[in-house]
Amino acid sequence: MNELRRTGRVDNPFRESARVLGLYVKAQVIIACVVTVLYAIGFAIAHMPFWYVVAVIAGACTVIPRIGSLIGLALAAVVSYFGGLSLTNFLIVFATWVVVQGVEGFYLTPKLLGRPLGLRPLLVFIALLAGSFFFGPIGFLLAVPALAVAGVFWRYFRDRAVDR
Repeated sequence: MNELRRTGRVDNPFRESARVLGLYVKAQVIIACVVTVLYAIGFAIAHMPFWYVVAVIAGACTVIPRIGSLIGLALAAVVSYFGGLSLTNFLIVFATWVVVQGVEGFYLTPKLLGRPLGLRPLLVFIALLAGSFFFGPIGFLLAVPALAVAGVFWRYFRDRAVDR
């Protein structure tokens, strides 16, 4: 079974789809946990009020593609403003957000989602646009896992056509 996976051959598309979806969920949970810890460290350094709550909410929002991080930034900005943070501490909050986005976008997501699922960034972008256009917010959330499953079935039917 492992040999088949290494060669990219798909013999049972339903089993492989379940494996890919499990991998997707596991990767999203790991990414959210790492991002939450990074936010917590930065927000605590900045002395943000309720930093632990903001860090957990902002970390959880990362499972929403593309806009989750903006929700986290908006929440951090509102809490910082009404919490009376100094300009220096507010800049630390913003710098934390920028650094976390860099770590997530350039390291965590490609390493944990892109390579294992075999998804190319342009296809993910197109899937997000199409999903949100045709199905609204639900399509936006389900576009990446649907693309991963479509890739499994694509490889399955491609392999069957080559074998004939």
